[in-house]
Amino acid sequence: MDELNGIFSRAHLPEFTLPISRETSTTLLLVCLLCCPAIAESPAETPSETIAATQLKHLREDVAYLASEPLRGRSVADETILLAADYVAKRMSQIGLDTTSFDGKPFQPVSIRLGAEAGPAESNRLVVRFANEQERIIAELGNDLMPLAVGSTRGQLTGPLVFVGYGITAPKLGYDDYAGINAQGAIVVVIRKEPQSADPNSRFDGTRHTRHAFFNTKIKNAIRHGASAVIFVNDPASIEIGVQEQSNRIDAERKRKVAIDEQIAALPEGAVNNRETLSEKAAGIEAMIGSMEVEQNRARRGVMSISEAGDRPEVIPGDPVTAIPVASVARDIIDAILKRSKGKSLAQIESSIDATLRPDSQVLANVSATLGVDLKESLRESPNVIGVLPGRGELANETVVVGAHFDHVGMGGIGSLAPGTVAIHNGADDNASGTATMLATADQMVRRLKDVASHRRIVFIGFTGEERGLLGSLHYVRYPRFPIESTVAMINLDMVGRLRDNELTVYGTGTSEAMDGIVEQANRETKFDLFKVPSGYGPSDHQSFCEVGVPVLFFFTGLHNDYHRPSDDFDKIEFGGMTRITDITSNSAFELAVRRQRPTYAATGRDVQIRRQMTAFLGVTLSIRSDQVAITGLTPGGPAETSGIRVGDRLISMSGKPIAQTSDVLALLRNQSPGDEVSIEVARESRRFTVKPKLQARPDG
Repeated sequence: MDELNGIFSRAHLPEFTLPISRETSTTLLLVCLLCCPAIAESPAETPSETIAATQLKHLREDVAYLASEPLRGRSVADETILLAADYVAKRMSQIGLDTTSFDGKPFQPVSIRLGAEAGPAESNRLVVRFANEQERIIAELGNDLMPLAVGSTRGQLTGPLVFVGYGITAPKLGYDDYAGINAQGAIVVVIRKEPQSADPNSRFDGTRHTRHAFFNTKIKNAIRHGASAVIFVNDPASIEIGVQEQSNRIDAERKRKVAIDEQIAALPEGAVNNRETLSEKAAGIEAMIGSMEVEQNRARRGVMSISEAGDRPEVIPGDPVTAIPVASVARDIIDAILKRSKGKSLAQIESSIDATLRPDSQVLANVSATLGVDLKESLRESPNVIGVLPGRGELANETVVVGAHFDHVGMGGIGSLAPGTVAIHNGADDNASGTATMLATADQMVRRLKDVASHRRIVFIGFTGEERGLLGSLHYVRYPRFPIESTVAMINLDMVGRLRDNELTVYGTGTSEAMDGIVEQANRETKFDLFKVPSGYGPSDHQSFCEVGVPVLFFFTGLHNDYHRPSDDFDKIEFGGMTRITDITSNSAFELAVRRQRPTYAATGRDVQIRRQMTAFLGVTLSIRSDQVAITGLTPGGPAETSGIRVGDRLISMSGKPIAQTSDVLALLRNQSPGDEVSIEVARESRRFTVKPKLQARPDG
């Protein structure tokens, strides 16, 4: 699923009511987790049992491969995305889909912008010359210098070198680094952040940053003063943070390496394949640690990464100049230049400005510099994978799309919710689960439509680039294999591998009057507790189709604490739930493929909140007694018991909201996280009192 903005803001999470009869007891430990019966291995298996066993086998195999370590998290920036695409294509072919849509292959090319990367070293360097001296100071690409994507992509210029402190002009604060300085045509040297950044009484909003600390503010100010280029020098606090982040990453990888070495040592002598696989993984980690140590050394010298200040120049309408070359240069190099020309170290200048809040800017006498930057856009071609089940009869020229994205966030970084972590994000639920379910749905549709005389074609699509902003699905709706105007519906599968409490969320039920009924009919056998959301919008590939007027359905088992983290692994997938989600998806796709009347699109609102699974645990059993919610059981040592709640107590309110039925408790708990403290008003006999239990994580994960 595409990265979500504010998804864990509890004020935005929808309430959900789990229907409970007046006589029903609900244990909030599990809330009725479903058990899927095991498939019998009897020689008397029926054909349907054989098909079910095969489907479960393929679901497990598909998720296992897509979420395996060798695929390194399936990032579009990594070549392993092509391994994932090849796998999906082969599975589509095995199932019996037509995989020849694009020059005899199933791959629809999609160009994905990964950001900027540095060009040749000779085009990215700084040369500083001192008058009457042969000696030069040269900063080379890499450990000395890095071009920054927040500036122009290419340029080489020579001019005076001007030190302008923090590069701030703030009349309302009585501070101007450019006062009395002629920066016209100059290469200006600017310190990152603001003066007195550690002083809570600073006029620059204490220890918080004002807009004057922003990179773009400093660059625009330099442009207004006529500068031709900007060199940023990192501040000590930012350097310390950067070095520590790299240290944390290196330590984490070393621990992983130790754990793998221990696994290798424990292997029996004959486990050749396992030893080889683990040894390859250990070697990969060792190489990664080496690369990270190089990055740490660069961070120690204060050289920023290409995109650290931003991934592109800020364009303001009406500005005559929108971008100039910008680079980050090692702090020790700038320090040497200032000592030579000003007779002061960089640290002395920073301390002086902090102490007096007076600028110490200067045109560096008898010094000139040549700065070159050369950035190029980094593009990666990563395909959508398309398999077609052709239509028949009078409906043959209309299309139903069933899709799931197969990319994820790789080793972390962009999209990861584990900041500072360099580790494989396997993305078992997001979205190996959806991809596997799409393939299982395709297998069912091939069989179910085999003898149907009239049905629409079904186009199965593995989308790329979803994690970078729905790029694969956006590309498809712009360049569809079959006309969008004849595409009657789209079903999206994203994060369907963590079914809990029998709850399945379905988005898009309001995108056509027909959709709600189609879903209800499809659920007659599967019997999920459906949470239906009318809107066809949200951070996944169905939105791309909804935006061009195609009715959509999006099946989703909910957010969880492993979302976009390395812990989203195979062993947490609920395959029994996936088989049932395959069934409801297939039922929906079948109805959309054969119904004579195509669904008529209906516009829906864009304000969609993404549903979260219940992760917090109170440790009580409840029932309705005398029109009140009563405690009928307690988990020993659970939050409720340790807070003083007893069996027989009645719940009056939770977090200030009245409790009238057991489902009210479920709805309120859904909006909480493990570790949260909740205020519960309790009635015991004739008195009322308040307890504040600290919620625990659900024992079932």
